[in-house]
Amino acid sequence: MKIDRQFVFTVVVGVMMITWAMGMALSYNIKTAPTGMKIENVYTEPLTGKEKVTILRSGRMLIEYLYIPGEESMEKIPVYDSFAGRFSDFIVLEKVEVSDANQTLDQMISPTGDVIPLGNVTEAQLIDVFCDNTFVQPKECLLMSI
Repeated sequence: MKIDRQFVFTVVVGVMMITWAMGMALSYNIKTAPTGMKIENVYTEPLTGKEKVTILRSGRMLIEYLYIPGEESMEKIPVYDSFAGRFSDFIVLEKVEVSDANQTLDQMISPTGDVIPLGNVTEAQLIDVFCDNTFVQPKECLLMSI
């Protein structure tokens, strides 16, 4: 049997196609770890970095309120709880009691990664800050611009 160039080329191309098909089948068969965590509306334990990224990638804003118990925190907690309940599809609240003053946080993080300090924001201004920084606009934000 005589082997010519055309036969060698056909065999090489055939082997390449078979190995490519096997590689594609194997790459689709690899199971990745499930990242579909159930996003709650309010967290009372510190979130991990991965959980924060998952929340922000879902398009939601994250309010981080790490506080020392006291009069000021007792005033802000109901405000944040009410706000997170009102915009439950758009806001996730992380409220955690801490023991040291250097651990406290009072900020909002947008899905784009912008950090907005909430230390001097009043209850009336909270919706304005939210609407100005979210790209998923609830109807309340859309109606404010009319």
